[in-house]
Amino acid sequence: MNKHIRRMVGAAAVVIVIGAPIPELFALGFRNPDQGAAATAQGNAFVAQADDATAVYYNPAGLTQIKGTEIASGGYLNFPDDKLKGGGSGAKMYSVSLIPHLYATTDFGVSKSPWRFGIGVNIPFGNESVYSQSGPFTNLVTKAAMQVINIQPTVAYKFNEHLSLGAGLNVYDAYTTLNSHVLTEDGHFHFDGGGVAVGGTAGLMWKITPQHTVGVVYRSPFTVNFKGSADVNIPGIISHASNGGQGSIRFPQTVAAGYAFRPVPKLKLEADVEWTDWQPLHQLTLHAPGSLANGKVIPFNWMDSFLYEFGMQYDVNEHWKVRGGYIYSTETVPNSSFSPSVPDSKRHVYSVGVGYATTRFTIDAVYQYTIAEDRTVNNGSAADGTWQISNSAVMVTTGLKF
Repeated sequence: MNKHIRRMVGAAAVVIVIGAPIPELFALGFRNPDQGAAATAQGNAFVAQADDATAVYYNPAGLTQIKGTEIASGGYLNFPDDKLKGGGSGAKMYSVSLIPHLYATTDFGVSKSPWRFGIGVNIPFGNESVYSQSGPFTNLVTKAAMQVINIQPTVAYKFNEHLSLGAGLNVYDAYTTLNSHVLTEDGHFHFDGGGVAVGGTAGLMWKITPQHTVGVVYRSPFTVNFKGSADVNIPGIISHASNGGQGSIRFPQTVAAGYAFRPVPKLKLEADVEWTDWQPLHQLTLHAPGSLANGKVIPFNWMDSFLYEFGMQYDVNEHWKVRGGYIYSTETVPNSSFSPSVPDSKRHVYSVGVGYATTRFTIDAVYQYTIAEDRTVNNGSAADGTWQISNSAVMVTTGLKF
């Protein structure tokens, strides 16, 4: 069985690294909070439930509820509709995206052991914003993309019938690229680079009574120093390139807390709140000796943001579950640094889903619709005006139990 787990994790890592499109950004900057269909169907109000293999991400302490070996994998397919009102087709984002995920957990055949072990592979941060080469944003951005792959070995321990703790080591492999025009339609700026960083995740689950459960999860901040190449090319005028281009991005710490209430055994109601600490992210300064791109500054000055999450799950019978959820997401990007790369606004996220399970197999599916409040930008750039933002998404996660 351990051989099968290694094969599944290895295959998923290869798919994520070489084949995954980069996800469209969420209202939380470029953070991707949707990492499992059962949780996403409940508005990600899952920290106090976390009773499947996706607990590796949502709350490692929840792994102690799983018996045997469980492998879960799937993907989140997103269809954005982000545009500047009145800007024409060139002011509309073009980037359908897929975010894959894979998790494996096991008790190594010792069901009475208080220990559980797991590993997850996902993309918790990333974005891709693509605009027309001849649209109004050509001198700001034609393509901005990032993906941060997280490989997370995890362990959990059950102290008694009420209290469990879990912790994971996060190994991040990140890549980013930025393209825009310079001066003329034929002039181009380009930067791409990659980097590696390490962080940690810790979770707590306290089952006060069979009806009341509290969960808390913390994810540490980390910094990626992106190293690669940068170049500026204006045909007939100048062409400078540097293979020593680099710039650092500080990714945020996050804290999520949830409370689950089960008025009857078949029904779970949960409310979570999640804080993302974006304030340390002030700006990205590109260092590219020998290139005109040297010293280029990309301002952020992002604000702390919150997710308020509400969800329910009802067990129709031993095989079928139905789920629903709602999220309210606050703004992250201030007016002064608003960019088409991150068309951010306050968002309302609605989801509905269904799950089917047998003794050995599970499948969960969800439809999610996001509508943002119209946002008027006025910072003296080509992005000025009223932004209209919405998107639809579907996710499926399948699982095998042994």
